[in-house]
Amino acid sequence: MERTVQFRVLADYEVNEPHPLQLKAGDTVKPLRKDLSWPGWVWVEFGEKDGWVPESFLDDLADAHATSARAFDGSDLSARRGELLTLLEEAPGWIYARRETGETGWFPLFNLKPVRHT
Repeated sequence: MERTVQFRVLADYEVNEPHPLQLKAGDTVKPLRKDLSWPGWVWVEFGEKDGWVPESFLDDLADAHATSARAFDGSDLSARRGELLTLLEEAPGWIYARRETGETGWFPLFNLKPVRHT
């Protein structure tokens, strides 16, 4: 039986990034820096775009270039206080979640409270 983990949003969170970074498995990126305030995330350049990617999504990170080990959707998720989000995946300090409307994206854990594990 698969476990469902849900969180309640503690405060409104509005996303303003209209063109998030999108990667397919096997894409080659240029790692630029690791995030000191969000350990486990790396700022990468991919073509004309750049953005944060969890280190765990990248292979060969020690090189001047890294390979995306899997697909990555850098979309953040807007949500209102009191909404429920369902955990799909977790990365340091963030979850990839689904709203009740079906919309998905990354959301910061500091703005969430666990409410139900089934």
